[in-house]
Amino acid sequence: VGYVIGLRVLRRRGDKWPVGRTIAWFAGLLFVVYATMGGLGVYSHIMFSAHMASHMGLSMLAPVLLVLGSPINLALRALPGPDSPGGDGPRQLLVAFLNSRWSRIVTNPAFATIFFVGSLYVIYFTGIYDWLMSNHLGHTLMELHFLLAGVLYYEVLIGSAPLPKRLPHLGRLALLVLVAPFHAFFAISVMTTTEVIGGSYYRLLDRPYASDLLADQNLAGGLTWALGEVPLLFVAIVVLVQWFRDD
Repeated sequence: VGYVIGLRVLRRRGDKWPVGRTIAWFAGLLFVVYATMGGLGVYSHIMFSAHMASHMGLSMLAPVLLVLGSPINLALRALPGPDSPGGDGPRQLLVAFLNSRWSRIVTNPAFATIFFVGSLYVIYFTGIYDWLMSNHLGHTLMELHFLLAGVLYYEVLIGSAPLPKRLPHLGRLALLVLVAPFHAFFAISVMTTTEVIGGSYYRLLDRPYASDLLADQNLAGGLTWALGEVPLLFVAIVVLVQWFRDD
């Protein structure tokens, strides 16, 4: 709704906004809906393989599209300024937030990368996953975390928001290459471990299909590997295109 309001403000003012950004934004939202409330979202509660497919979509695919939609830039152009000269309007408050100390910390490439990749190992290879899956709120918070972590990471890589500091394009490619092996190693670890991740939760379901939990987990690892590498390749192409345009 906020995005549509921003588009209407720009249109009434006679300003143009790239159609591709609008398409990317709403395509990202549609996938978020499918991964959380559609068929994939339903099965993500009862099958680990479906959960990991949903996870990859929320952290690797949807964030790329949402970031390419440039919602922060749209907000900066559409939000009103101060009512009086020298005052603080919504636009000034957003600019102040983007340049705040907190923003400088979370948009630091090192923090965004560790937050994006490190949370995989922390959530799935500790008892946190079992605890989060034990109630609906925990599962919802996990989905929100995946989405926000992905948006933050890809905003640092391919976003256009006026962040306090951005890496040069070569540094962004290096950051992308750095993440790939850690993600692949996580997927292989899921495939090869003999301990069922979230076993205490999935055994309670007593589902009549996919009853072999380790086989379903092996499938989850394969999906994680495949669904994770394709978006990374797409992002690498986007970085190269942005680099070419800037030059």
